[in-house]
Amino acid sequence: MKCKINRSLLRGVSMLLASVVTCLCVANAVPVTASAAPTREELEQQLEEYEQKLQQDKAELQEMKGNTADAKKRKQALESQIKTLKNQIGVLAETITTVQNDVGNTMIAIEEKQKEIAQKEADIASRRENFKERMAAMQELHDAGAMAMLASVKNLYQLLTFSEVLQDIANKDTEILEEMRTEKAELEAKKAELEAKKAELEQLKKELEAQKATMNKKQGQLGEALTEAGKDLADAQAAQDEAQAVLDSDQLNYEALQTQIESLINGATSDHGDLSFNGSFSCPMRSGSYRISSPFGYRTLGGRHKLHAGVDFAAPSGTPIYAAADGYVTYAGWNSGGYGYYVLIYHGQMPDGNTYSTLYAHMCEQPSVSAGSYVARGAQIGKVGTTGNSTGNHLHLELWQGSHIGNSVANKATRINPATLIPLK
Repeated sequence: MKCKINRSLLRGVSMLLASVVTCLCVANAVPVTASAAPTREELEQQLEEYEQKLQQDKAELQEMKGNTADAKKRKQALESQIKTLKNQIGVLAETITTVQNDVGNTMIAIEEKQKEIAQKEADIASRRENFKERMAAMQELHDAGAMAMLASVKNLYQLLTFSEVLQDIANKDTEILEEMRTEKAELEAKKAELEAKKAELEQLKKELEAQKATMNKKQGQLGEALTEAGKDLADAQAAQDEAQAVLDSDQLNYEALQTQIESLINGATSDHGDLSFNGSFSCPMRSGSYRISSPFGYRTLGGRHKLHAGVDFAAPSGTPIYAAADGYVTYAGWNSGGYGYYVLIYHGQMPDGNTYSTLYAHMCEQPSVSAGSYVARGAQIGKVGTTGNSTGNHLHLELWQGSHIGNSVANKATRINPATLIPLK
């Protein structure tokens, strides 16, 4: 409700000022009676309140922009953390899958070793049975059948080597059994190694799954924080938009000021109908004291595509501003529509048949020239400031082109790009 009251007050001040300026500067204006016009002190008080409101609007908007920027940074930081965490979880999941596959392959290898061990045990048992049978046969040969076996010997060599052959058979069987036992021991050792590896892999998998669970929990927490950050950003953006809307309500309204400035220019044309010049403009700022911060053209302000009908010269507060050409000062003072302290100079008719005026806005204080005075090109007319609807110290320069002095069609003044006639460097 406070904003509505202030805006209503400001609109009232703007209307009062427009009436006063028109009465002072337009020759054919209808005078305002003393009883209807506010006193000078009342106007000054209203203007001071209005300027304070504009400064407050700008400060609040900057604060809201800062809050929005902070909220955006927090949201971006959380999004970055979540992205990193998701990548880590993905890598961890792949590692767990790899370990799980290793566990499966190890289990298969253990089963294969177990089969080999079982087969080796069966071979050893079979070999042992054969060995026992041969040993029993040999024992029987020695105990009961030795004479019969000797009787079958056909020569002396067989007789002499008979015992050695039997011993060689026994030794070979023993050697084979020892080899098979060694192979079995090696298989069992390999199996034990694989089982140890399996246990390690299962422990590793357990630890990785615990890490993944922790990271999933962290991701959930970050997700909740991101949701809150999104809400904070939305709230901050809404507050910024609201602050921008308040400032926009006090922004320089070119359409509303069009009639007022055209009236001033037409009044100057009537008062100085013989004024002409050769079109020799100079830059209103000294070289090296400024930079062009915003050119003439369309731009987005408060979410709307609007015409920036001038050129902005960013410069420190107090930087001198000079008249771009000779002419008469049409207006020098405060404007409640957004210009702040500004000067309007009428230069007269150029050889092209059109009349031209220049406007210098957002000065830091009351201009150093007064309405009705004549100024030469290069004369100081004021200082750079940020009064009115301005977000930083700069000169807002406009170039107005009016109708031919002899043109019967009145009220044709309009803004054109200053760069077309005024050197900006």
